[in-house]
Amino acid sequence: MKRKIACITGTRADYPRVRSVLKEIQTRDNLSLDIIVTGSHLLDEYGFSAQEILDDGFEIAKKVEMFVGDFDTPLGMAEASSRCTAGIARALSELNPDLVLITVDRVETLASITAASLMNFPIAHIQGGEVTGTIDESIRHAVTKLSHIHFPATADAAKRIVMMGEDEKYVFNTGCPYIDEIIDLVPVDINILANRYNFDPKKEVIIFTQHSVTTEHDESLGQVEETISALENFQDYQIISLFSNTDAGGKKIIERIGKQKNFIKIPNIVSKDFLSLMKHSSLMIGNSSAGIREAPSFNLPVINIGSRQNGRLRAKNVIDVPHSEVEITKAIKFCLHNEDFKESLVNMENPYGNGTASTQIVDILETIVLDRKLIQKEICYEI
Repeated sequence: MKRKIACITGTRADYPRVRSVLKEIQTRDNLSLDIIVTGSHLLDEYGFSAQEILDDGFEIAKKVEMFVGDFDTPLGMAEASSRCTAGIARALSELNPDLVLITVDRVETLASITAASLMNFPIAHIQGGEVTGTIDESIRHAVTKLSHIHFPATADAAKRIVMMGEDEKYVFNTGCPYIDEIIDLVPVDINILANRYNFDPKKEVIIFTQHSVTTEHDESLGQVEETISALENFQDYQIISLFSNTDAGGKKIIERIGKQKNFIKIPNIVSKDFLSLMKHSSLMIGNSSAGIREAPSFNLPVINIGSRQNGRLRAKNVIDVPHSEVEITKAIKFCLHNEDFKESLVNMENPYGNGTASTQIVDILETIVLDRKLIQKEICYEI
């Protein structure tokens, strides 16, 4: 009898990080897959990224709407989380999987794992144990404590999970599955991308993605103003701005960037195009985890602004700056024009994996014993 795995995905960011795992699951005779879609995947104004899942040839088993009305506040996020928990619970009840697979550290992740854990499903979590700023830090560690099988992307993340009292025999340092895709990437030609997203292929590209920090959501507009003011000093470059996510304060950022006539605004971009754009770009700026995780694979300089990625393991391509026009401008000049710095990034190794994560993860999902001992967790830490 096949082992039935239900994967829950909520955003354009978490889906590519699990996609190679889903593809690998489909190659195994002993496994079956159900995909549950929720979060911003289902929002037209955020690009309806659920379409990418369908375009990849997957079927969507269940859709769970969670963002209704004004969700751009802490109250709105909390209410959306409750809707997600209820919807995921119903979906899991109907699908009745043998194991639930979740990824990263979003509000959708916490809402989903609340339902799955209360319903006694075994839970496997990809990319726990990392350190960052914002509410994501607390969510990530809460998700770890509710999960049973752990697939961290780095050795230091694996060590933190064990330090949190998780049984080390269920902690597997596999690397990030998204790196598997990067290693196999055949980049889309820059002229094709330019035609597809309406920008000038002759200009050098700066990718700009800035999200609201949930613990600083009241400051999000002022923070993005500092970045925009700095970028306005570099009109010779093509500024390609991707939408902020659905966290509180994100809509303010989107609305402000929308006023920039000289920016190319993209609500959503399919992951292969996004990776290809990184390959062709001169700089990435903002506070997206893509600058920390994926950019090293492209030797791409990254300016990381503010506290959102605090403490996360980074390669030497990342320059950290505060929300200051002066400091951001200085960092942009350094990244674009310092030849020694750019030369130092050649042949840089990505600390988040070597391209074998998906196979390792699915091997474990296929063979690990799912019993009461796994579900009935104990703190494995001696005082």
